[in-house]
Amino acid sequence: NIRKEKDMGHKTNQKFHGLPYNRLYIMLEYKLKLYGIQLIKQEESYTSQCSPLSPEVSKRHAEASNRKERGMYITDGVRFNADAVGAFNILRKHLSVSGKQKEMSVTGLKTPEIIKVAA
Repeated sequence: NIRKEKDMGHKTNQKFHGLPYNRLYIMLEYKLKLYGIQLIKQEESYTSQCSPLSPEVSKRHAEASNRKERGMYITDGVRFNADAVGAFNILRKHLSVSGKQKEMSVTGLKTPEIIKVAA
């Protein structure tokens, strides 16, 4: 559960922990259907703890100590953006489960593009 053991400040924690995930999921699914896109739930265990260089995303390859500081994942002396690693591994896990596994580059995980949505 992504809400467990998070400390983002008192006010943010209250908002975050009260977020109704099922309602969010239903609304997101509805909006995506308008564009012909299917929403697929993906189990996410070990996606933040596994190196993007590991052969698979699993408990066997998970190392929680690689997240050295907020937003930074370090493995074999290589620094990656932690959020990008998590997203990359969720995609790897989905492709593996769905039988569409393929080789993917980790190049963009070192310096992801920052896009500001709102000021």
